Amino acid sequence: MKLFSSPGGTRRALAAVAALATAATLLTAAPAAAALHSASATIGGHPVWAHFTNPTAGRDYTIINELQRLIDGAPAGSTVRGTIHSLSIDSVADALLRAQQRGVTVMVVVDGKNAPSTDPAVATVRLLTNHKFCTNASGGNGCISTSADGDMHTKMFTFTATKDPNGTARSNVTWFGSANLTYATGTDAFNNTITVYGDAALMNGLNANFADMWNRRHYSGNNYYDSASGRGYYQATAADAYASPEGAGETDTIATRLNDLTPNSNCRLRIGMASVTSGRPKVVDVVKAYRAGGCNVWMAVGTDSAGGIAMTRSVYDDLLTAGVAIRRKDDIHNKFFLAYGSYGGTYQYRVYTGSQNWTQDALNENDEIFVKMGPETGTAHPLYDAYYTHFNEAYNTGVTCTKSNYPCR
Repeated sequence: MKLFSSPGGTRRALAAVAALATAATLLTAAPAAAALHSASATIGGHPVWAHFTNPTAGRDYTIINELQRLIDGAPAGSTVRGTIHSLSIDSVADALLRAQQRGVTVMVVVDGKNAPSTDPAVATVRLLTNHKFCTNASGGNGCISTSADGDMHTKMFTFTATKDPNGTARSNVTWFGSANLTYATGTDAFNNTITVYGDAALMNGLNANFADMWNRRHYSGNNYYDSASGRGYYQATAADAYASPEGAGETDTIATRLNDLTPNSNCRLRIGMASVTSGRPKVVDVVKAYRAGGCNVWMAVGTDSAGGIAMTRSVYDDLLTAGVAIRRKDDIHNKFFLAYGSYGGTYQYRVYTGSQNWTQDALNENDEIFVKMGPETGTAHPLYDAYYTHFNEAYNTGVTCTKSNYPCR
């Protein structure tokens, strides 16, 4: 797309983009089965919706269509903030531009690797008045991260106002999860996202994280997460969120969130993860402690570029020895933990999600979020049940891993 500097040229470019936006929206119709890929719940008194993609039957636009719906539902005078790790789906960029044209304040930060892209979607984002491509002095692509290997890997949007899937006007809305705004790691992969409506504390916390990314605030030792000061730590009713990077040798945001469950024979842990490396030993220890306490643990893990499981051999052997059931499945891009067990004597159903892979760079190098959803108890637990179904869609058709068949092809 050619960008014009003259006022008339700019108007022509915007009009062309608007026309393309309408066409793009029509092209991204979700498959008929997409209605099965969403669920609603009430967490901490707030409406919550989960959306999933399953590429088994082909490209699945469920999550992309939902994000576009949220953007299109933002009224004039409201504000949309977004963090984009990678972008190639035109219709999302078009929706953001449409929002700006109707009087919505749109602000986005984009991982720096997208800056040289000639993709039309990136060209459209450049038409937004408030956009930034993140880089740091070390040559990395993070906004907060100071690491040369750092990325802005967060997938998050907030809306001061929009509509829920039933058409009801809502305020203080947050959207987050694993899906990128691309085909390869968005529509064509197993992904999950959650939208929380009405939790002002959660939206304000994530907006604080966004502001730090927008302003490229850096911290000594790349140590952004600091629970003592409240930095990178956002407590709310529907969910608590934890932001990376965290300094090397500090705590592990995933391990510290999972260790309040008391494992026993009634406990269940299911893990859907794109990538697992040896760089998170504290997470390995927590999962092994679950197994040692009698908890059943299942993992559905993605595939690497060589066609094997995206898991370091030492972790693979360690977890299998502990009794964890592992299966490899192509096109997993999820990053979630799904737990049922005793928390302080009360049995709860819990979902943990966000953008963090089970890798060292997710903890210490990248801008990321890890989200602990509020608990569900009793006989009704629709959020947990939806994730349970989504997990099984991948796990039940995956390749069973054993020590003798590494890398589990």
